[in-house]
Amino acid sequence: MSNIIKSTRIIERQLVSREEETDTSIYEALLEEAREKYDEIIKDAMKTSEEIINSAYEKSEEVLNNTHKRAQDIFKESEIKGYEIGHKKGYKEGYDDGYYKGYKEGKEDSKKLISQALDIKKEYIDKRNYLLKDVEKDLIQLVISVYEKVLYEKVEEDEELIVSLILNGIDNLEISQKLTIIVSEEDYEAVKRSKDIILAKASLVDEIDIRINSDMIRGDCVLETSKGNVDVSINNQLKEIKDLLLTIMNNE
Repeated sequence: MSNIIKSTRIIERQLVSREEETDTSIYEALLEEAREKYDEIIKDAMKTSEEIINSAYEKSEEVLNNTHKRAQDIFKESEIKGYEIGHKKGYKEGYDDGYYKGYKEGKEDSKKLISQALDIKKEYIDKRNYLLKDVEKDLIQLVISVYEKVLYEKVEEDEELIVSLILNGIDNLEISQKLTIIVSEEDYEAVKRSKDIILAKASLVDEIDIRINSDMIRGDCVLETSKGNVDVSINNQLKEIKDLLLTIMNNE
């Protein structure tokens, strides 16, 4: 599970590592809000899982302790019983036979109880491991849901987020003289207003063409040049996060 928690930090660093301070303010606010919600979910989920696991462990230990005590009691009772049988018969053969019979019965009963206790302990360990794995899956789904919710809320609230996505995406392109930016109708005006900022960032670009794709939704964006394209859409980045988290879960 620690790998999952660490992986969310790696994702956060990857999202902002290539941006300058002035370009990362939107992402910083976004990730901070997601981190707070994520930490709260993790805390509640871990508390619940620990309570369930501790309860199961206590019951398992109680059964083991009771079983061990009962096995000792049976063994002692068998010794006493064997001694009494032999003593009452008044001769060595009777004593030996009675003692041996009681000892054998006590030993067999003890073995049965200990075997049952070990089975219970194994069942507890298997259940504990399954529970932890199940909780881990739920946590991953919660993390994905939190990121998804926060990202889409930011897309709706902040018109300038699309500009930040474009500026970040330029770093992944082999820039040519002309850059074509394809966005949704909802994001078109915001991108158009920031055309000069984008030109300043893409120092090798002389011309920017901003186009609308009617099939796109807010937060979608594709950057095109003569040397290659890159999809910097929110949906695309969210999919990468989901794939990474699910890969971590499946590899553990």
